[in-house]
Amino acid sequence: MFLRDTSLLSPAGMSLKSIGLLYPNLPMEKVELSKQELVNMEVFYLENPIRFKQYALQDAKIVLFHALEVQNSHFFFSKKYTIPITLSSLASSYLETELLSEGKYHPPTQNGLISMRNIPKILTPSGVELSGDLHEYIDYFLGSYHGGRNESYIYGVVKGEFYDYDLPGAYPTAMAMIDYPN
Repeated sequence: MFLRDTSLLSPAGMSLKSIGLLYPNLPMEKVELSKQELVNMEVFYLENPIRFKQYALQDAKIVLFHALEVQNSHFFFSKKYTIPITLSSLASSYLETELLSEGKYHPPTQNGLISMRNIPKILTPSGVELSGDLHEYIDYFLGSYHGGRNESYIYGVVKGEFYDYDLPGAYPTAMAMIDYPN
């Protein structure tokens, strides 16, 4: 099972209602509730179970449809048929795919076996063995990530003009993807 946060798959601050409005050709309009209904969902459910189910199902449809649209975009731009973690990871996949196809990007590897994008595997006994001295530098690498620092999440040699944009939520998303060593 993979969990995704819809707010990270849409522009910052975009509400579920706004996401539904992105698809005007589909019945994706969010069911509006009164403040009273929003404050006490249990009472709302007991007093009006049909409307409650309509509300819940419509929210789920909006989220599902949007996630599938993002997944289709991810496949279109990078030939990866997954739902990315964030819009910025979608952009990173696209950039990497484009730069690789143009021969302008060379992902770094140690001994040709382990990529820096695969840090959790390096921190296992077999990963340490395969990575040579690379495991000795992981603490420095991870120490360079902290709040407020704007980093590019693509590693390697890039030829040509390159722009780096600061994306809210990029740091906690990236750090959440780093597993504990086995």
